[in-house]
Amino acid sequence: MRRFVFIAILDVLMTSVCSVTHSQSIKFNPKFDAVSEDEVKMTSYAPDTSAEAVVIYSGLRLSTYLDPQIEFNVEKTYRLRLKILKESAKGLADFQMLYRTDGNLSEKIYDIKVITYNWENGKVVKTKMGKEFIFDTKYSESVKKMAFTAQNVKVGSVIEVTYVRKNKQFWNIGEIDFQGRYPINSKEATLLIPEFLKFNVTPRGAIFYTHNTTYETKSIALGGGRTYDYNLLVENYKAINVPAMKAESHLFCINQYYSAVEYELRSIQFPNQLPQNYTTKWEDIDDQLFDSPLWTELNSSCKFKSEVDPIVKSDKTFEQKVCEIRNVVCSKVKWNKNVRMIPNKLASVLKDATGDNADINALVGSALIYAGYTVYPVLVKLRSSGNFSEYHVSSDAFDTYILKVISKDGQSVYLDAARDEAYLNVLPDAYLVPKARIIAKGHKSSWTDLTNLAENRIEFNVDATLDEDGMMNGKMTLKAENSQSYLIKRLLNSHEKDEELYSQLESGNSYTVISVSPTKAKDYSGECTVNVELEQQMQTSGDLIYVKPIIESLHPDRYFKSEKRTVPVDIDRLSTTTYKMHLTVPDGFAVEQLPSSATFGTLKNDFSANIIYKLSEDGKTIDVTYTFTDKALFVNPANYHDYRRFWQKMVQTEKETIVLKRK
Repeated sequence: MRRFVFIAILDVLMTSVCSVTHSQSIKFNPKFDAVSEDEVKMTSYAPDTSAEAVVIYSGLRLSTYLDPQIEFNVEKTYRLRLKILKESAKGLADFQMLYRTDGNLSEKIYDIKVITYNWENGKVVKTKMGKEFIFDTKYSESVKKMAFTAQNVKVGSVIEVTYVRKNKQFWNIGEIDFQGRYPINSKEATLLIPEFLKFNVTPRGAIFYTHNTTYETKSIALGGGRTYDYNLLVENYKAINVPAMKAESHLFCINQYYSAVEYELRSIQFPNQLPQNYTTKWEDIDDQLFDSPLWTELNSSCKFKSEVDPIVKSDKTFEQKVCEIRNVVCSKVKWNKNVRMIPNKLASVLKDATGDNADINALVGSALIYAGYTVYPVLVKLRSSGNFSEYHVSSDAFDTYILKVISKDGQSVYLDAARDEAYLNVLPDAYLVPKARIIAKGHKSSWTDLTNLAENRIEFNVDATLDEDGMMNGKMTLKAENSQSYLIKRLLNSHEKDEELYSQLESGNSYTVISVSPTKAKDYSGECTVNVELEQQMQTSGDLIYVKPIIESLHPDRYFKSEKRTVPVDIDRLSTTTYKMHLTVPDGFAVEQLPSSATFGTLKNDFSANIIYKLSEDGKTIDVTYTFTDKALFVNPANYHDYRRFWQKMVQTEKETIVLKRK
């Protein structure tokens, strides 16, 4: 049983509640196309004047019913009334959702109605969206994308949307969120569930909604004039006056901390029958995937035999052969930047010469199997979609997969083959999870930790000379390894013009870039070096020059301003950063003040730093060595105060000043 996670702006807009009061802030008529003058003329939302938009009303009615063939059908009716308050929220007029088109999982989306309301010339003007603005396109072999855009949207507009989504996925109620990015005036959700379906209902976060349950009696015609009566469980949820849950820095997925309820089918029990248990084990999910294109395409015939054969026969190392085979595939099929779980048919991918990461991993994996290696898919729930729960057993628990490749003598590497800037055992930050599942047919599948596959390092070496006017000229060399190399390569390769790259390097810093010379930026490797020529004017006053030796903004002071934090701090990666400066003092100047060396860290020593200042015996050069290490990927809110103190200490350290005085 699989739940398909779809992209729909309505789900994003089901937002947060800190308290439930007796009446909503905005009075409204919940009927469709009953928007009032007051709603259209409203220019700000009193409970949150900073709000870019406010959800006046959000509604969901989910009805599960039996048809005459005794099959379950699910009909979901969505309603949204949204007020645009600032220019930055106009993008909310664009809606898109994915839906299935394969067999019993097929869905229909219909009865789409969109109206935009504006206040013009002293009256409400309505603009209805025509059918020509609804686009239904292929997304993958078994998935399509429905997209539409409200018309005539401007600051002050009210957008009203309704549509119906119908399928037979009776198990797929999923989550009902009660927190989100925008404040919500009123939200209602009604679920009608036949008594035969038994769900586990799990609340998440604080309970910021009201809930009540009633029952109705329904009848179904069995033919021959016979009917059958059954009970219908009616679950009603309501939330009002919901403040927005603001995004926090250093957090991959805020959605997982929203207040919500999650429904998961436990069993089906018809009268006079034993219950059918739908609680699955991870081994059951493995079996499902062995029958899916994930496994069959990965284990399909190699499409690059003539290119792979000479690589296999060469005397190169295991890792070199893996890289060369990967490069052969990626020279013929380019990544389209999409991340998915299930590959398309590889013959179609080859014909198009472009594919998702799942497609490219399958092509590379089949080639590596042909080369004689053992290859397993490793299922990953990305940090950007929330923390993985081992207790939520579902094939939809994962977002994508990477490859584990094992040589005949037992060496192993992991790779996401689609990414040119990555490498063996080098993954994007979102993939660095403590629990991913290795799918092994004929063997026992297992869990693996992806957080520390390689040692990640970056070193800044600054060799600079200061003149008597405080102008510093020098070269900064960046040497990056593994995940740090991946980030530097992405930065370098994301700009076509030097001016754009220089501007980004200068952002947040006080130096001016003269030139940039990268090495191995285009190579499929785990390292990269960048030489940056730069200059920076230091502050002067009379006979004094004030030198800030740490010229790179490593820990901006704009972060962690709040004294309290209710969500964790996510650290991008485990890594060690070293910053070194060798500074030549101008003739005729001596060091008046040199900061003290220091060592500091968090109480648990998950994060530590030290800085050392050294003045040469002749007083002509200064050496500064600053190192900090991140040994954890997660800071619990209970430890936030300690981590914030550590961050503020690093900010202070990076602002320390060396004072030079003319002799």
